Amino acid sequence: MRILFALSLLVVISGCATTSGTNPVVGYSGFDNAKTVSINPHGNACASMVCTGLGAQWSSSRPESAILIVQVFNEYATISRAELNIDGKKVTLSSVQAVTDFSSPSSVMRESSKGFGVQMSVIEDILSAKSVWLRVYTPTGYVEDPIIDGEKDSKAFHALSRFMASVKS
Repeated sequence: MRILFALSLLVVISGCATTSGTNPVVGYSGFDNAKTVSINPHGNACASMVCTGLGAQWSSSRPESAILIVQVFNEYATISRAELNIDGKKVTLSSVQAVTDFSSPSSVMRESSKGFGVQMSVIEDILSAKSVWLRVYTPTGYVEDPIIDGEKDSKAFHALSRFMASVKS
């Protein structure tokens, strides 16, 4: 019985590791042969069941910019806008799509996502900052979580790090 408990605890602890997650997908566009890199949204350092996350997309055809995929997990909510607070500097993100995407009703988890255009320097600022928070506005208010805050980091932070490594390779 103790072995079963220990194994269960190990699975739970390893499942919560902030460095785990999916790798970026690297490809080449059939349209213009540009290198493309994308990573699915990963969760921020969430304090509740409704949680924010980030993913990203990039193309070498526009190397100075990217799309941050802002996500709200465990809720269907229209995303009206999003802001970052990077070491005290507030950055309002610019939407690149008119409507919020929702996961399929048959999905295991409710997910809402929307793309926002950013300069690559914003992602670099996130990765070099001591404190970064994401605030996502919905019709019922906002949801906010840290991407990194001192010693507390997130799966999204490490996913963006893997994303940038693939962009630069």
